[in-house]
Amino acid sequence: MSLSAVGQFDVTTTDGRRFLGGLAAGDPKTLVIVEVATRVPLPMIDVATINPIGSSFWTKLDGSFDLGFSYTKSSDISTLNVNSNTLYRRPAFEGRLTASATVTTTEDGNKDDRGSIQASYVRYRGQRLFIASAAGFDSNESLGLLLRSQIAIAVGPRLINNNRAQLSVAGGIAANNEQNVDADPTKNLEGLFTFRQSYYRYDRPKTNVDIAFQYYPSLSNWGRQRIQLDASARRELLKDFFLSINTFDTFDSRPPSPDAAKNDVGVSFSIGWSY
Repeated sequence: MSLSAVGQFDVTTTDGRRFLGGLAAGDPKTLVIVEVATRVPLPMIDVATINPIGSSFWTKLDGSFDLGFSYTKSSDISTLNVNSNTLYRRPAFEGRLTASATVTTTEDGNKDDRGSIQASYVRYRGQRLFIASAAGFDSNESLGLLLRSQIAIAVGPRLINNNRAQLSVAGGIAANNEQNVDADPTKNLEGLFTFRQSYYRYDRPKTNVDIAFQYYPSLSNWGRQRIQLDASARRELLKDFFLSINTFDTFDSRPPSPDAAKNDVGVSFSIGWSY
């Protein structure tokens, strides 16, 4: 089996090497990358990812969008869930924009909203090291949070990078400003530890499982700890359409609002489209 294709591709190997070029047919079970003046043969088993590099900005984007809704007549509670993920990829770096929102409406007309939007930039250094920066906004009325504005920077290695899975860890620092329900605004400096794992299968039906864990021990409010866990599993239904299950767990050991809950957990099912 061999592979050939017209266009430019970003090819990553399991040991962290990156190549940019076209794809040409070679020996069985071998991928040949045609760079400017060389041809680089690689065993298929050593190839972790192959991503097309389009000639325009829009062709460099990969992403997904899913939407879910539930309603319970006995309690007259409705819940709307929205999630989106957009990735801009280049050989030496990638940028990502993610957003999620949950709106719950009760029978008395009250709303309990949760929302998050995050933009991140990852720069690859060497075969495995990466440096990441991020900025975002969060809101969670259940935890007494009207708006959190945050910036962060972290550095770490990719521990696993093959054609089935990726795993990375990082450590860094984060600074944020919080607008709270029934409490004064607060400014915080926190440590940051992250864990991210992805599993994927390209055979149809395609399957993706993603887990992201973030731990924030406070440096300015000693003893306060925050945890954010997000996980999703997607299964292809038709080409570019999928069924998804999404879950989140948000924990704050010392929320600024005295009457706020410390933990918020949610699970949703949705149908989405990838592009």
